[in-house]
Amino acid sequence: MRSTFKLLFYINRQKIKKNGKCPVMGRITLDGKVSQYSTGEDVQPKFWDANKGRAVIHGQNPETSIELRGLNRKLEELEEKARTAYKKSVDSAGYVSAEIIKNAVTGKAQPKEHLLALFDEHNEEYAKRVGIDRTHHTYIRYLTTRKHLYNFLQYKYGVEDVTLRSIDMQFIENFHFYLSTILKLKTISLNDYLILLCKIVRLAVKRRILSRYPFTGYKLEIPPTLHRHLTGEQLAKVMAIDLPTYRLCHTRDLFVFSTFTGLGRAEMAELSERHIVTAPDGSKWIHINRQKTKVECRIKLLDIPLKIMEKYKGEGENGRLFRVPATCSLSRSLKIIGEMCGLECHLTYYMSRHTYATEICLSNGMPIETISKMMGHSSIRTTQIYAEITNQKVRRDFGKLSEETKGMYSLPDDNMPSRVYQCGRYSGWKKECDQEKNEKVP
Repeated sequence: MRSTFKLLFYINRQKIKKNGKCPVMGRITLDGKVSQYSTGEDVQPKFWDANKGRAVIHGQNPETSIELRGLNRKLEELEEKARTAYKKSVDSAGYVSAEIIKNAVTGKAQPKEHLLALFDEHNEEYAKRVGIDRTHHTYIRYLTTRKHLYNFLQYKYGVEDVTLRSIDMQFIENFHFYLSTILKLKTISLNDYLILLCKIVRLAVKRRILSRYPFTGYKLEIPPTLHRHLTGEQLAKVMAIDLPTYRLCHTRDLFVFSTFTGLGRAEMAELSERHIVTAPDGSKWIHINRQKTKVECRIKLLDIPLKIMEKYKGEGENGRLFRVPATCSLSRSLKIIGEMCGLECHLTYYMSRHTYATEICLSNGMPIETISKMMGHSSIRTTQIYAEITNQKVRRDFGKLSEETKGMYSLPDDNMPSRVYQCGRYSGWKKECDQEKNEKVP
């Protein structure tokens, strides 16, 4: 790698201190780009040789000479440190900049060259952005990934950290094996941790700690996605069952509200009076932005959601309509409800949103473009994934197709001989066809 690399020391004559000395500055020039820094030393201008970039020692008294020799020795150490940083950066990363050399000389902003050290630095910065443009949930995922990596390094290599340059394809494959066999995580769960590991490694590439991405060619195993929803019969069971506790009733009502509005748990937790809009015809609508896509949802409130709102009026805090428990609490309650109803499926809160798209909207003839707007999707392709066509709608649509096309089309009677289908394996078919044709002629 060829580059123009120059070092220069000079004094800033514009800043003269009270003792008559000027600060000594360093300048690094690399491929035309300049980076300057303060050496932390100073000297009187009359003792400075601008051509050599050093203090003049010859002809000075012994006390001054000792001081100036110490200054020159410090400058030589800084120069050697800069040249070492230049060579190390070129040899290891294949890339160097004036800013990298400056940081190495001054000892500031040294890049973290170990995996967990960089992970910790990232997590500290991420924590400061939580609530601004990052979510607490994702922050917890980063912390959990860091914990699993630490335990993996202890288990597999017997170390507390590894250098980023030692990471290769085998490393991520070993981590994958550890998550799936030792922790016994399902593919959809362990992929989250692998994705966050890849993000940290890409951060190392971006910061020029690594010259290349070590996981190039690695592909996550994507399991088939099952977008489950409740059928009309299953939904009726959930709505009709007599539940023994307030907690189960409350969870069921929230689930049903989401089933008839398509709101996710995050939007339910934020739903307040300001999101309820009354149209000129007197109907009530929900206008709320989805937290995931920031796209506004516009949903008409049907009779059942309105009754649930009236039932829990005044329950929420800070103007919110509902008191929405944490996801883990909802999951436990829904599991109990699903078992009591005999649904024979794992009932989750997100199934309410999917049921809204399929059973409530699509099965009742609502256009997919309208569903996409009501669910707050940024792309209609997302709606096509969520809104699975139910068997009931397939039968209904093909029933209509059968009625509309009945008698519309017909095939001509071409008097084709019955043995024609054997033409590929029967050599005498043409002779027999000619014989039958002659027999028909009077």
